[in-house]
Amino acid sequence: MHMKKVLLTSDDLHILAWMREALGRLDVGVADVSPGDLRTRLTDSLADLVVVDAGRTPEVLAGMVESAAAVGGDARLMLVIEPEAVESFRLPVRVPSDFFVRGSSSTEFCARVRALLWPGEEAATQDVIRIDDLTLNLATYQATILGVPVEFTYLEYALFMFLVTHPNRVYSREVLLQRVWGSDYFGGSRTVDVHVRRVRSKLGPELARRFETVRNVGYLWRS
Repeated sequence: MHMKKVLLTSDDLHILAWMREALGRLDVGVADVSPGDLRTRLTDSLADLVVVDAGRTPEVLAGMVESAAAVGGDARLMLVIEPEAVESFRLPVRVPSDFFVRGSSSTEFCARVRALLWPGEEAATQDVIRIDDLTLNLATYQATILGVPVEFTYLEYALFMFLVTHPNRVYSREVLLQRVWGSDYFGGSRTVDVHVRRVRSKLGPELARRFETVRNVGYLWRS
């Protein structure tokens, strides 16, 4: 079995060194590539995984890797993003991918890389939830309906996942903000309503009926 090859790209020498050191725990070959040369290297190399330090605008570099996959490349993608990019971030749907928030632990980074390079080895049945035509993979943050990927943002997915895994119980907006957005979120509670509407629109009418509004209280997922 060949050694897995990982390409790292970043303008930040510190994060490059940090990623190289973290990946030293895994049985992988590591090479650096500048962001400007990434497109060429994606088509020329046999990389198994591309780790992209994508900062606050991950969509551009993610799109580049997706384009390479569309013309025959098969590299998987790990995006390193800034905390403030999480709310609007969408994982690519045409290439196996995951993301890592800058500042998190090297242990988490390695675990996510391992899951992409050796998928299935650590998967557990409880990581997959099936509801009618919907499949939620709690380990990879992916959702499909009849096998078609649903393009949730990270927070849309996190909100939906929380309610699905805590069914038949009403949660107020304030509790959802604390459990999904975190205690350091200072925006208004109406952002929950916005995310609920977006999730419902992506689920379709049959599944959306399970996502109930309890007037003057909050929301629940009906199992």
